[in-house]
Amino acid sequence: MSQQLEEVVVTATKRAESMQDVSISMIAMSGDSIKDMGITRGEDFAVDIPAVAITQSPIGNFVFIRGVGTPGVNQGIEQSVSIFHDGIYMGRSQLARAPFMDLERVEVLRGPQSVLFGKNTIGGAIHVISAKPTQEVEGMISGLYGWEDGEKEITGVISGPITDTLSGRLAYRGYELDGYLENVLTGDDGPERDDETLRVQLAWDATDTLLITGKWEQSDFENRQVSTQLANFDTAPAGIGFNNLNQALVSSITGGDGTEKYDDERAVINDGGAALGQLLPQYAGLPGFPDLPEVSENSMELGTLTLDWLIGEHSLTAITGYAHYDYRDICDCDFSALPFIQVDAREDYDQFSQEIRLTSPGGEKLDYIVGLYYHQSDLEYSASDSFGSSLAAPLLGAPAALTPNLSRDYSLDQEQDMWAVFGSATYSFTDTTRLTVGMRYFEESKEVDHPLSKRFTDGWDYSAAVGAPAGTITYGDTAAEYDRFLSDFAGTPLVTIPEGIYAALLGTFEHDIRKRKRDEDDITGSLTLEHDIGGDSMVFATVANGTKGGGFDARFLKTTNDPRFEYDEEKAISYELGVKSSLLDGLMTLNATVFYTEIEDFQVSVFDGQTGFVVQNAAELESKGVEIDIKWAATENLTLGFAGSYLDAVYADYATAPCWTLTGSQPENRGNCIDRGMETERRDASGDTINYAPEFAYNLNFDYRLPVGDALEARAVLNINYSDGYATAGDLDEIYTWQDDYTKVDLRLSLGGVNGMWDVALIGKNLTDEYISGNSDDQPLVPGNGFASTDRLRSYAVQATYRF
Repeated sequence: MSQQLEEVVVTATKRAESMQDVSISMIAMSGDSIKDMGITRGEDFAVDIPAVAITQSPIGNFVFIRGVGTPGVNQGIEQSVSIFHDGIYMGRSQLARAPFMDLERVEVLRGPQSVLFGKNTIGGAIHVISAKPTQEVEGMISGLYGWEDGEKEITGVISGPITDTLSGRLAYRGYELDGYLENVLTGDDGPERDDETLRVQLAWDATDTLLITGKWEQSDFENRQVSTQLANFDTAPAGIGFNNLNQALVSSITGGDGTEKYDDERAVINDGGAALGQLLPQYAGLPGFPDLPEVSENSMELGTLTLDWLIGEHSLTAITGYAHYDYRDICDCDFSALPFIQVDAREDYDQFSQEIRLTSPGGEKLDYIVGLYYHQSDLEYSASDSFGSSLAAPLLGAPAALTPNLSRDYSLDQEQDMWAVFGSATYSFTDTTRLTVGMRYFEESKEVDHPLSKRFTDGWDYSAAVGAPAGTITYGDTAAEYDRFLSDFAGTPLVTIPEGIYAALLGTFEHDIRKRKRDEDDITGSLTLEHDIGGDSMVFATVANGTKGGGFDARFLKTTNDPRFEYDEEKAISYELGVKSSLLDGLMTLNATVFYTEIEDFQVSVFDGQTGFVVQNAAELESKGVEIDIKWAATENLTLGFAGSYLDAVYADYATAPCWTLTGSQPENRGNCIDRGMETERRDASGDTINYAPEFAYNLNFDYRLPVGDALEARAVLNINYSDGYATAGDLDEIYTWQDDYTKVDLRLSLGGVNGMWDVALIGKNLTDEYISGNSDDQPLVPGNGFASTDRLRSYAVQATYRF
């Protein structure tokens, strides 16, 4: 006789309910499944969820659901899909990189969730829920070792009572990865990861009706080197010289022919111009070539204090949240052997939030939730972008000694305050028919400063320009020194060279924006009609709207009065028709949703073809499709799962999209570029599919358990993930941003105690060894070249777990 499926309990409606009773298109994955499959962070997790993408670019992060997300890199922009940790809003994109550890489950809610989860959830919400303290002593220690990539993980958990009314839980995780791509210029593998996370939780039954829960979590995660490499070579005439020089540099360092291709090797280094000076003496000794190693250093602190108070049959919940993170990302953003482009970015963020909500008992004629929310945050983002601009000397017809290496320094200092009042009520017309109405009103204010200054990266010596001995006429590496240079040589060609590089090549203009403010307020809501069919199925129809906040361009490079510094909010409305059913006497669940979403004033942040990104409300988006989720206990030993999606997410109107880059072999107007080379340059992308929106995608899961004698159980879990091709960058270039369709296979084979107290396992990931790029785009300043960010290739690991 087959076993029935276990009930999945979720809190998507701020109540603990069976997922089958929640009229939201959603998927939940248990913490045990996440641990067993070696899922270490959101990027790994999203692979198993069709039409959900969590990925990194060299200087940012992306989260998409149903083709709705933020299609570009900008630290000032809000997210269309927000992440929550234990009910606390973690909307900053960098927090998508946070490691997973000791989780109860992760819930993925698809479509606008503005009523209960707030703004910036027009695409959906991802809720990461920690395992809680227990009343009985329990613990776990788990280790993982991957012999090919130097992967090592250790996780330890202890939980149980401290006194009769106080219980606690302590969890620690350490993770290391040596890397899976060899950098042939340094001999090192990468990306190298080093993560450490510590979490402490206490749960105090203060009275029979009051539970107080506190959590503090500290996480440090570091990457050295990244997975980005040059992957496309169809260089336009303006970039041929770059490629030839890059090939010569790679050859001089490795002793090979210097030819690059998209494979498991990369050739990326910023060495301060050492190798360049040996190859081309005119660059020897020139100061200011990029020289920092690739690194991403992240620190995150998260604290929550939750009060659950029973007041009669009602419950009052108060969640106080504090979040802090800081990071430093250093990007070798030319992705080559040349010391050409370096981005040194830092961010420091502090957030305080308070939510108070009152929840009715449930199961009544009228059930409701009402609440208040307050959020305050401070964001400090700064970047120092350095360029080996001396390499432009041949292009300018100037000596290298008079073509300085330049930098630009800019920052965004933002204060944000927001408050909201919300409520949701469900009225049961009969035992089988219910109507839920939700509404949220919010007000938000932002105030920012954004200065940008220019400077010589490491100073410059102009003595030779006037025939003076070396060291006579020199300038330091500050903005004041650069201004002194402009004053000393005003009206001469010496000024024309760096100022021309800033304006024409780098698209950079000095500015000092202060105390810029914007205020927003809006009402969002949802309306859901549910009807039960028999005792095992429910159909529902939902209409919901949502808002994603406007803001300011953190990577803004233009003049003070340029209106493109600020962009407006975007608004979405979504319609869904769904069914949730339990079939075959509880042996199968089948859930399906048809959806249609419109977004107006869609915020796009796209690479400008030089060295910056431009944010604008330039588009209207339509996303429609079908989602199907099936789980079936086929036999007593075998459980099958299927999650699939059909997605048609397109720009309904995008007449001012950026033109695709020039190439060596394609026509100049490829992509129907209009007015190339002019200020009005553009292409009409209306009707084009947005990035991270595969037409078809599915996950197929086989979970087979076999008793071995009386005490042991063997288990095999097979995951097959398929995705159609899709673009990975906002300009949708069919050559440089395209990821081909792929099938990715993961397998876990284990043997353990039948009581589940221990197991040992062999885990294989990406067994098909697919080359999947989370982000591909044009190489900055080299038309015709493109880069790719390669996800982890085939890997194997052994895992051992002991529970008590």
